[in-house]
Order: sequence, then C-alpha cells, then structure tokens
Amino acid sequence: MKILADAESALKEVERDSNRLRSKELREAIQQHINEQREAIKALRRLYN
Repeated sequence: MKILADAESALKEVERDSNRLRSKELREAIQQHINEQREAIKALRRLYN
C-alpha cells in the first residue's frame, strides 16, 4: 500500500507544479490525466482491500 500512497503523493506534487503553468489548455490536460490516475489508484486500493 506504500506504493499507492507514494503515487498519490506524486500526483499531488504534479498538480501543485502544473498550477504554475501559464497555458490553461495544458493545465486542464494535466488535471484530466491526474484525475484518471487517481481513479486508477482507487481501483487498485479496492482490489487490495
């Protein structure tokens, strides 16, 4: 489960960094990808529990 916690932490870090970008389109694309990854992490957590 530590791997999933690390992955979630990395997503938060990417999200903070992406908020500094000037391009709105790029920020939105990154946010969409982050959301998809969070859903994948949730699915993995359900499988492990």
